[in-house]
Amino acid sequence: MTNTIKYSIGVLALLLILFFGNQSSQKSYDLEGEPIYSGSKEKISRIVISENDDTLELVRSDTTWSITQAGSLKVKDLQIGKFFDRLLTVEQEMLISSKSEKWEKFGVDDSLGRHLQVFDENNNELLHYIFGNSGQDYQHNYIRQNRSNNVYRTNDNVYFLLNTSTTYWGEKPKIPEPEKVNEN
Repeated sequence: MTNTIKYSIGVLALLLILFFGNQSSQKSYDLEGEPIYSGSKEKISRIVISENDDTLELVRSDTTWSITQAGSLKVKDLQIGKFFDRLLTVEQEMLISSKSEKWEKFGVDDSLGRHLQVFDENNNELLHYIFGNSGQDYQHNYIRQNRSNNVYRTNDNVYFLLNTSTTYWGEKPKIPEPEKVNEN
């Protein structure tokens, strides 16, 4: 083997060592989060979303969801799907603060935040989180579990899904059209 080939192999080996060393050090910067709800969807029978004086309550009977404030509206399947597939699976990524004095800064104090409460069929509270949307970060939210001082950043912006408007969650049921009689 010539010296050129030996040097080339040596440089290639050095580059591979540096590459794999860099990869392993970068893994320490990956954020590991945990979803806010890890239970079964079937356990959930009531959802309460509130902000200031506005409250929306969704109640499940068998497999059908209804809005208690607007019994004439049918709950949109798309919205309930987003609730379970996106909102309840949002992850607490990074601890931002453990000081209650900073709650207002992140919008997670009791009066500024949007409250999400989920109950089972026996009216036991399964979770209660307060979501905040303060700051310039449009890809994440701040979240605090009720009765906890810890404020976390989420891995996704789900603040808009915590809407207390009945028309956001429901729609008027479609009235079937009367059948036309064939005159032939």
